[in-house]
Amino acid sequence: MRIGLIAAVVFLAGCVSNSQPGSYNSNFDRQEAAKTRMSLGLTYLKNNNYKQAKVNLDQALEYDPRSAEVNYAIAYYYQLVGDVKRADDLYQTAMSLAPYNGDIANSYGAFKCQDGDYEGAKEYFLKAVSNQQYANSAETYENLALCAQSQGNVDDAITYFQSALKHQPLRAKSLYLLTELYIATEQWTSAKYTLDKYQRVAKPSPDSLWLSFEIHQGTNDWEGAKEVGYKLSTLFPDSPYTAEYKNILAQHTPQVERKVKGEDTNADTVSNSAHANTETKTGLSSQQAQFHIVKANENLYRISLKHNIKITSLKEWNNIENAGSIFAGMKLWLVPQHMQGE
Repeated sequence: MRIGLIAAVVFLAGCVSNSQPGSYNSNFDRQEAAKTRMSLGLTYLKNNNYKQAKVNLDQALEYDPRSAEVNYAIAYYYQLVGDVKRADDLYQTAMSLAPYNGDIANSYGAFKCQDGDYEGAKEYFLKAVSNQQYANSAETYENLALCAQSQGNVDDAITYFQSALKHQPLRAKSLYLLTELYIATEQWTSAKYTLDKYQRVAKPSPDSLWLSFEIHQGTNDWEGAKEVGYKLSTLFPDSPYTAEYKNILAQHTPQVERKVKGEDTNADTVSNSAHANTETKTGLSSQQAQFHIVKANENLYRISLKHNIKITSLKEWNNIENAGSIFAGMKLWLVPQHMQGE
């Protein structure tokens, strides 16, 4: 292995010494040298050594300017450093050199989405999956769904998560995120079915148990909600979701007690108690949680849709200036300041 490493160093040194145009001997393989430089540049990039990454990627491009992979690699470099114009130009060059390369099309779609161009992103994501030889269709459809969701296109997001699951039926991330969207749009039967599939491939977590709790809550199944809440508090006693469940339980229990007391009175009161029982069951779904714990990949739009609260209200109640400043694990208040903590 040591000999191989020395050989690689010698080879790269030879590349440096022959870096001037026209100075390569007849045995010099420019394409192989470009691949080596590109690989080295991407390794430097992975290790956050951007200077050496740039040096090697530029050298790779000099060796083989017609390589789609090299243009793609440098496009990714410029994407990371925030040079949108150069990144876009190089992605386009890479696509023109390899128009049927699904990996490049997928990455260009992700770049377009990051730049806020949903229609452009969709074009290249769909271009990637249109290639019958492309092996990562599930991942690309999932990327497209996340892009649609980030732009507030919930119906598109649901459609593309469904497409991802057609290619990979037990893809855990797509199952979880699709369940969230079904809950947000109150499609309770689909939410339960999708979450059941997710729970067959993933271990219980505070997040997945909370989704189950929300489904029971949405269908006015208080007993089912309590069972999930008990499991949540037993397995994950320190989770913020456990605290939120206990808060809801504390607010719900007095309603049950009042109903039971009413049953000892006359027939009219019993009739009223039956009516109160109905109100109690529906009261759970209308009971407004005080806060929401931000999950991975959530944005303010999704949270506002989920809780039926305007984005402007969420920003005001939480002193948020930029909607993109929320982060996973953040406690987001769902009520005005004067009601927080009650």
